[in-house]
Amino acid sequence: MFIQIDNSSDRAVYQQIIDQVKRLVALGQLKVGERLATVRELAGDLLINPNTIGKAYRQLEQDGIIVTRPGSGAFVAELSSNLSDSVRERILMEQMELMVVDAVHMQVDGKTLRKWFDRTLKKFKIE
Repeated sequence: MFIQIDNSSDRAVYQQIIDQVKRLVALGQLKVGERLATVRELAGDLLINPNTIGKAYRQLEQDGIIVTRPGSGAFVAELSSNLSDSVRERILMEQMELMVVDAVHMQVDGKTLRKWFDRTLKKFKIE
């Protein structure tokens, strides 16, 4: 599992870990049932406090991205969503609105934004 921490980022370290694990799972680079590095291993690799890794893993488990098995470690979970369509829509719409606000401030037009979004969908094999 390859994770990089950007110490200059405004995003908390534990959130960077969550984001990257979710991305690796979405891209298929981490597969269902695959074992993740232990808290100690990842903390040693990233040179950060193990509590930070533990916090990220707890949130990933709460989000249904991983499952932990006492004594065995953490594994990529079978993806499923217990969220209703309206909750999923609300969460994703909030994220998209943040992206559009950034695009407006960067003076990116809608045509270019759509092209980039389509490219991203293809990258994740979403039709």
